[in-house]
Amino acid sequence: MPSEELKAKARMDYLTVVKVLHFFDGMKCWNILANLDFDWMLLNRRPPTWPGIVYLAERAASAACVISYMTGINAPDQIHCQAWISFAFFFPLLELELSMVLIIVRVIAIWKSATPIVFLTAMMLSTHMVASIYLLSGIRAYWDPGPIYKGCVVYPSSAQHLIVMSVVTIIMYMVLLFAMLTGLLRNPPQSRAFGLWPLLYQQGWIWFALAVVAEVPTLALVLANVDRSIHLLLQVPRVVIASLGTTAMFRALYNFRRQEQRGSTDMLRLRAGSGSSTRRFSGATGTGSHDLKVSINSSTLAYSDPPLPPMGYPKESF
Repeated sequence: MPSEELKAKARMDYLTVVKVLHFFDGMKCWNILANLDFDWMLLNRRPPTWPGIVYLAERAASAACVISYMTGINAPDQIHCQAWISFAFFFPLLELELSMVLIIVRVIAIWKSATPIVFLTAMMLSTHMVASIYLLSGIRAYWDPGPIYKGCVVYPSSAQHLIVMSVVTIIMYMVLLFAMLTGLLRNPPQSRAFGLWPLLYQQGWIWFALAVVAEVPTLALVLANVDRSIHLLLQVPRVVIASLGTTAMFRALYNFRRQEQRGSTDMLRLRAGSGSSTRRFSGATGTGSHDLKVSINSSTLAYSDPPLPPMGYPKESF
């Protein structure tokens, strides 16, 4: 339990924390509602795929995170704050882990399930999960009766928990990005200019840029020891950025593969319908009638482009 002086300062700072929490939870609510059609499509897909299951689990964790936070910070009467924050903080940490799993699934697919990559990513994910549990064990909360602020005040027991979490997360981002780009560079240069690979390259660097924006300021301010409430506040946008970024990349990649497969199907139908057909027309000229045979080679109507180099797409079902 913090001292009275720290409590007084926490009351003022936590008012800002609560307002920012409402803002980010509003963003997450909008994102959930805006993509319900995509979620419903995945729910109805048979058979389901592992990436789709992880995506839906992350979306469910995001919704549970919003509900649990809004329930606690808007409680009209006193609640057990420590029990609430332990339960509420579990969901954003689970959301962060599932976003990591989505990236890991992509890396493993790019490397075609190579054993060293599977072992490396499993080890990194296990380390990150331990860091998340360590952070969860260091979150504290108490009920403040007012009058400045009435509700649960949440604070980390020490900056060490936040530092460990930030350092482990940054290292994991770097390892996954290096593994992703290295796996893509293993393909021939001519194949990397077509189809899926440019999208994977672009998404890899975008994801890394989002990770830098989310993690570096968090670690810098924690090391500067600015304020405990501000440190805790920064844990919210880092989870929101990771969650919204990875789910948006998943939807873009899924839609790209669907369009690609639909285009391949249309091309096959067009080529299958090509061939020679003969039509007979009859007409009257002068005093007699004549039959005119017109031969139409419809294969010339089928769009054909030069063969592309083998792509070697990742064998991942989205």
